Amino acid sequence: MSVITLAKALSVLAKSSSFSVTTDAKRQRDVFDELKDQLFVEQEIEVDLQHYLRTAKHGEIIFLCGSSGDGKSEILTRCKSDPLYQHRFDFYLDATHSFKPQESAIDALNNLFAKHHTGSLPLLIGINTGMLANFAREGAENHKIIRSAIDSFLSKQHEGKSPYCNGNCSFFDFEYYPKFQFDKNKQYSSFIKKLLKNLTSSDESNLFYTIFQRDESAGNDSKIIANFKLLSMPGIQDVLISQLFKARLIKDQFVTTRTLLDFLHHLLTGPGYLFDNLYTGLENDLIKKIADFDPAKLHTYELDQFILRYELGLADAELDDFLTSLKSLHINFERQYVKPGEATSLIRLFWLLQGESLGNDYHRKFTAFFNDSLFERYSEVWHLHRNYTADSEQKKLLNRFYTSELIAGIQCYANRKAPELIMQKEEFFLGEFGGVKITAPVEVKPDWDAIRNKHTVHSTGFDVYLKVGKNTLPRVHIGLNLFELLNKLNNGYRPNKYDKNAIVLLDEIVELISEQAKYSSEIKFYAGGQRIYRAKVDDDMITISGMEV
Repeated sequence: MSVITLAKALSVLAKSSSFSVTTDAKRQRDVFDELKDQLFVEQEIEVDLQHYLRTAKHGEIIFLCGSSGDGKSEILTRCKSDPLYQHRFDFYLDATHSFKPQESAIDALNNLFAKHHTGSLPLLIGINTGMLANFAREGAENHKIIRSAIDSFLSKQHEGKSPYCNGNCSFFDFEYYPKFQFDKNKQYSSFIKKLLKNLTSSDESNLFYTIFQRDESAGNDSKIIANFKLLSMPGIQDVLISQLFKARLIKDQFVTTRTLLDFLHHLLTGPGYLFDNLYTGLENDLIKKIADFDPAKLHTYELDQFILRYELGLADAELDDFLTSLKSLHINFERQYVKPGEATSLIRLFWLLQGESLGNDYHRKFTAFFNDSLFERYSEVWHLHRNYTADSEQKKLLNRFYTSELIAGIQCYANRKAPELIMQKEEFFLGEFGGVKITAPVEVKPDWDAIRNKHTVHSTGFDVYLKVGKNTLPRVHIGLNLFELLNKLNNGYRPNKYDKNAIVLLDEIVELISEQAKYSSEIKFYAGGQRIYRAKVDDDMITISGMEV
């Protein structure tokens, strides 16, 4: 066999590779199998599944479900080859498809369940959640018990408990084993971190690293070598994971194992350096979402000045020294031959290196402009909800969020059509009739008992609980999109069509508060901003008064 280059070795990451999907086919193992094995990271769902399998009973049906590319077939293939399980279970690795041209996937499942009975070996099935829903609707009538169990699972009334058991059916769902988690140390994904370590570590046992060293010595594929060196840096790995987490939170982008591996393949083997590949290449699902976070779109005075000075070729000895140090990474920028877009590429590199020291650390001059304070504040509030025990210091910190950020932002939005209410802290705009604006005083405050006693945090956000007067409102889920909009509103921002997803949620909150406000014993009327009329109900008497603004 010819010598394998790093580019060829990295092909096992690509979604177009035959290794992107595990099948039950028997074939001779080769070096590419070894490379794929190098990437293996045991997931919590697999640990829990195998623990459960040890006590599985005859007649039981165990569904391993999730999205395409999660790694269901990988897990089931390992179970099937494990002597502990291979003769104790019946396996159906991919129920999302039928492997006979004359039958559909639904037909195949009907036939599978028809052969299964209480005395059968436990049946272990890999299936996409969408196909589960299809079978619940379209499966044969004689499988209504299984269909009912699936319906119950899909209703998600089990609050993410894994496994979910209903009758003789058990469900392990990738959705309840998120790849990201909020972390005060900014380690947002242990799974991705382990995967990157397996790919890039300098251990002698790492076949990828051995091939990388050989290619570097031979002078092969200098750009891929540079990208591999960059991806090997822990600080760069952390920045990439943060970007992927933001894509999950803001763009609602699910990150499956298959899309993640293809993403890494693009970063390493794409047309440019890693810092450019991260924002170019829209054929990759993750790149499409991350492109909106391009640091080159930041237009601070300092960054714009850097671009201008660089493109004009103005003297900068410190920058020259820094660019020289990049040669150790096989990255070349020749200032005497400035190319269009090079300054943009350098800003991306500065951003990517913010957690690393390199050369004279010229890149750290710009670190402050890359500070993602909103994301960090979101993480902080998430932790305050998760850890809340009614401690006085906790309550003080969380109250700041509720009063100064959440309730203030809601009020800014509710009163956006009534500038007269800017200084009225507890009034909500209800509507306008014939040029007269109607408002009501509303006391909105946190529901501390609910915050303490209810499940408030989820993998991608948290729930807030508010009271209007003595009435508790339904829980409201706060995602990063809505959190960001509230922050903008408190700083004078006027929402537009691009905020529509967060606006829908905000409209629902305002509607809930307005419904309560309509029962207020006091209503105020603003006429042209010049006079206030107040109607107040007291002892079944309505008193109307007016005063100058």
